[in-house]
Amino acid sequence: MADNESPKTVTTSQISTTDLAAAPPPGAPTVNDLYPGATPATTAPGLPPGQEGAPAEGSPPSLYPQGTGPSPQGTDPGEQNLVDSKEGAGVEGELVVWEGRYSIKNFLGRILFRVLLTAGWIALAAYAWRGETERRAAQMLAIVVGIVVLFLWLQLGYWIFMAMFGHFYRLTTRRLFVSTGVFQRRRDQVELLRVNDVYTRQTFMQRWLTVGTVVVESSEDRYPMTYITGVDDPKGVMDLIWHHARAERDQRSVKVDQV
Repeated sequence: MADNESPKTVTTSQISTTDLAAAPPPGAPTVNDLYPGATPATTAPGLPPGQEGAPAEGSPPSLYPQGTGPSPQGTDPGEQNLVDSKEGAGVEGELVVWEGRYSIKNFLGRILFRVLLTAGWIALAAYAWRGETERRAAQMLAIVVGIVVLFLWLQLGYWIFMAMFGHFYRLTTRRLFVSTGVFQRRRDQVELLRVNDVYTRQTFMQRWLTVGTVVVESSEDRYPMTYITGVDDPKGVMDLIWHHARAERDQRSVKVDQV
């Protein structure tokens, strides 16, 4: 700074955040300009700065802070759908947590066997009708084997159709539904409150393919055993059924204690 120049005086003023909220500077963009259609956030009266957006007085406290806490698959309410009015009539607050069918992976072994048999029949047919040499015995054998292969494929297609469309399972927060049959359908239900034990059954091949049967034991008088056959990930289904059965039992115990 030169000797002949005098220092300039800078005036400062203090502006609170309340003044800025009440009277924004001229030309400053507003919330509606930045986010058209947005509504300003409301805060509960009397909250100190930094706690805006806290729940209002009288609202129930959350079990975990927002964005934290466990969320197992199939237990998050956001992943659950309300039961149809026809299927859940009279049951308030019942939610669907899982649905499944008979898995086609149960037929992979039979499909592979028929593929190999078909390949062998194609090789036999090519040998029987190859060249000008007449091979009547090989041709008759190829015709018979072809009929057998066609019958096996049709039989497998019928089995797959009956299994895929004849078995349907649905688990809600209160009940387990098992539907069987295509032309004559039967639908059973088990209240989770009556479930005593849940376990799985798997063969060696089923363990390798992660499919199997889930067995549900309950205190029902007429049908105490319920089988969920041929489902994917039977261990996960077993854990899900047991989780909601325990939750239903604990909830009922709390209601009884309160009374």
